[in-house]
Amino acid sequence: MRGVKALRSSKLSSLPLRHFSTLTLSKSKKSAPSPPPPLPITANALRDSVTSSQWQFIKHISGELNPTLISNALPNLRSSPDRVLTFIENISPNCLDITCYSLVICILSRLPSPKEATQLLKQVISARVVTHKEFFDGLVSAREKLEIKSSIVLDLLVRAYCELKKGEEALKCFYLLKQKGILPKIETCNDLLSLFNKLNRTHLAWIVYAEMFRMKISSTVCTFNIMINVLCKEGKLKKAKEFIENMQCLGVKPNLISYNTVIHGYCSKGDVEGANKFFETMTVKGIAPDLYTFNSLISGMVKEGREKEVSSLSEKMKSFGLIPTAVTYNTLIDSCCNKGDLEKAFFYRDEMVKIGVAPSVTTYNLLIHALFLDGRMAETDDLVKEMAVKRVLPDSITYNILINGYCRAGNPKKAFKFYDEMLSKGLQPTIVTYTSLIKVLGKRNRMKEADDLVVEILRKGLFPDLIMFNALIDGHCANGNVVRAFDILKE
Repeated sequence: MRGVKALRSSKLSSLPLRHFSTLTLSKSKKSAPSPPPPLPITANALRDSVTSSQWQFIKHISGELNPTLISNALPNLRSSPDRVLTFIENISPNCLDITCYSLVICILSRLPSPKEATQLLKQVISARVVTHKEFFDGLVSAREKLEIKSSIVLDLLVRAYCELKKGEEALKCFYLLKQKGILPKIETCNDLLSLFNKLNRTHLAWIVYAEMFRMKISSTVCTFNIMINVLCKEGKLKKAKEFIENMQCLGVKPNLISYNTVIHGYCSKGDVEGANKFFETMTVKGIAPDLYTFNSLISGMVKEGREKEVSSLSEKMKSFGLIPTAVTYNTLIDSCCNKGDLEKAFFYRDEMVKIGVAPSVTTYNLLIHALFLDGRMAETDDLVKEMAVKRVLPDSITYNILINGYCRAGNPKKAFKFYDEMLSKGLQPTIVTYTSLIKVLGKRNRMKEADDLVVEILRKGLFPDLIMFNALIDGHCANGNVVRAFDILKE
């Protein structure tokens, strides 16, 4: 037996090592098969992932997504606008083109609120990746592909341009709707009219209004109120009154805004008598005035120097159950400050506090500015402290007044204290404020700091105006640096 074992052992040891190891591995362990290549992502697979809210998986594969794949998947998701919104939030914008965006926006327009669709419309418009015509056509194609009958998404496009104050594009899209034979919603028309009114492009408001008439789009009280405002801006108060009469003939009842607009128009033109007569017409028709009505009348009377009549108007306010607001008193305080009557201005400030009306930041701004002009610096400091005690937060106007005031008073230390405080709160000085700082630095022979300030202004994207350049030139000349003054003149 020992001989047999020895023989076996000698035979095994004489086998080549390579043969032994290969034999052993082949019997003891089989090689693991290679993993199959990943299956390509299809539109249906992507749809299923969105439908089942597999957001982590979608994030993982986002690098493999492309506009064609996404635009093929989206039509099958038209009944799930909430999931579509979450889907595009989980992928890179680079995966989307205008076709994808148009499909997504059309799907989102089916949500109860237009907020999400409008927000996305504004994002695409602001990115400036397409023209208004390309965007409009993209939405038309998407609407047809999704078999959506409603034209709301096209209205939302016009309104998005309006919200971004892009009047030209909004009007061109309005005409594209007309070419397609689609009637814009009245809300869309009102947005267009309102935009052109705010931009003081009243001729375009009349063009849109005429188009509405030709397209037989019925005006609402909101439409009429906008056009009344347009007429008042143009100074056509007689026609504005006629407009109100036309409203009634067309079965649209004028509201408080209709009358307030005309009253404000009369007051702005300095015709307080006309405003009072129209006020009486309004009350006879059973329309109760509000604070805006009285604030307009008070403002008109103050401008005409008829402050004595304000007290009777205040009594009339009370008869309608109305209490003066900070806006009411600010109008009176502003008038007194402009006339240099600070005693009367502070009388009104005390009166508003007495009846429980808290002074606003505007109240303090008016009084602080007037005190600076009157050279009453100590009282200015007291008002600033009072604002802090009453927790009235200064705004950019407050700081600009303080900086300009202390610069004029020759106190650069305090001016720069408020300048630093202003910047720390994220508020921006104006060109006028910067000019004041440069002037005071020039008077203190600190032109290096003035030049540094100009560098800072340019870094913020602001460009010095003629007055600031003059302040720099004057400062360098006064400090004997004529060469630098001539360099600035060349600039």
